[in-house]
Amino acid sequence: MTTSIRRRFPEWAGGLVAVALVCFASVGGAEVPRIVRDGRWLRDGHGRVVLLRGVNYSGLEFGNFIGRTHGPEEADFAQMASWGVNVVRLPIAWSYLEPAPGVVDRTYLHDQVDAVIRFARRHGIGVVLEMHQFQWSPCFPGGNGAPAWTCEGGGYPGPMQAQHDFWAGALAPDGRRLIDHLLDVWRLLARHYRHARAVIGFDFLNEPLDIASLAGFERARLYPFYREAIATVRAERARQTIFLEPPVTRNLGIPARPQPLDEPDLVYAPHLYTTTFGLPDLAYTGDRQAVEDDYALAASEAATQGAVLWVGEYGGNTDVAGGFLAATELFLRDSLAVQEEQLVGSAFWAYFPSDNTFSLVDANGAEKGTLVDLLARPYPTATAGIPRALDYDPDTREFSYTFAEDDTRRVDDPTVVFVPAARHYPNGFVVATSPGDVATFDEVRSRLVVRRDRRRAAHTIRILPTG
Repeated sequence: MTTSIRRRFPEWAGGLVAVALVCFASVGGAEVPRIVRDGRWLRDGHGRVVLLRGVNYSGLEFGNFIGRTHGPEEADFAQMASWGVNVVRLPIAWSYLEPAPGVVDRTYLHDQVDAVIRFARRHGIGVVLEMHQFQWSPCFPGGNGAPAWTCEGGGYPGPMQAQHDFWAGALAPDGRRLIDHLLDVWRLLARHYRHARAVIGFDFLNEPLDIASLAGFERARLYPFYREAIATVRAERARQTIFLEPPVTRNLGIPARPQPLDEPDLVYAPHLYTTTFGLPDLAYTGDRQAVEDDYALAASEAATQGAVLWVGEYGGNTDVAGGFLAATELFLRDSLAVQEEQLVGSAFWAYFPSDNTFSLVDANGAEKGTLVDLLARPYPTATAGIPRALDYDPDTREFSYTFAEDDTRRVDDPTVVFVPAARHYPNGFVVATSPGDVATFDEVRSRLVVRRDRRRAAHTIRILPTG
């Protein structure tokens, strides 16, 4: 949404200046940066540290297609961009890509997936393409993911055995491993998107699980598949960052055992639902310590794997009944606070254009409760230095961010902070920077642009509401 700006905003250099703000403008048209891993950080092509914060955009994995009632629209991405979303994790489904063994349906890619990616690109939002499964396959009630031909006629009582057989090397009707068919689909995706700048990452499979082989699953089956999948997309010269998930049993308290891989551009992307396990009938209890412990463990797991930590899913039931919405609002508040302490990015589950028990918005796009107020907050999208400390208080609207000079390389300005001015600062805001640093507010893209005095070892940016 756009309205007019009454006046231009000044520059601030090493002091406090009040900002009279009377409107909000779209952030559409921002550039989507290609990202690469560097130690514990993700960097853009300018060498700046990038914080990826966004949502899962759900629908394409279960047939909620463009043109249908409450199907995906570009307006959804304009809305998310206005919240400061700079990444979406985009679930898609193998079943639509390979409707029969060895038969590829490019219509799904061209008419649905490509179109949604264009929506994202036009609003400066990067896409992590994720192969989704829930209840494994349409073979099972409410399921999506693997094609029905992978399990039809198998006499399966439920999805667990079908998943086990997949990981155990079950064969397709054409005599090839089911795993090889999934790798073929990823070969197609890598070839199709290797030059797509908006597609910044690949996530090979949602919430992998082999319930019949828990102890040795990661070592014997999951990571061998990951190695094959990485080799497959790299053979197609696709340079997207790789996002890897631990088994879904991590959500249930069973320790993950991530393994180092011979892949430099790697992100560890667990789902951190913590005390609710991602189940719709469990409400967050307010145990902030449990959230902190879960993130500390995830950071340790990422370090073991030699990867950047990024939370692929977190969230909860957003229905008002039963107090679920209020509980999820508290969980979002606590989760974002811990993410800021840890300086890690994330994608909330989820934005459903058709609404859903876990959706941020209803089927008309209206925000649920205060969820978006909590999510749409100031944060540094790109930093010309090394992040040191980030804090935002959703009650006082006070923001503070400190970063240091990078002694290992020359990093060009600017540092960019997303600022949702109309939402949180309707009467204006005050910015304080370190002496010698200069900040300018870009009202068109809702961002604070900071150019630093490189003679300083560290830089601090503070934002406070006027009055």
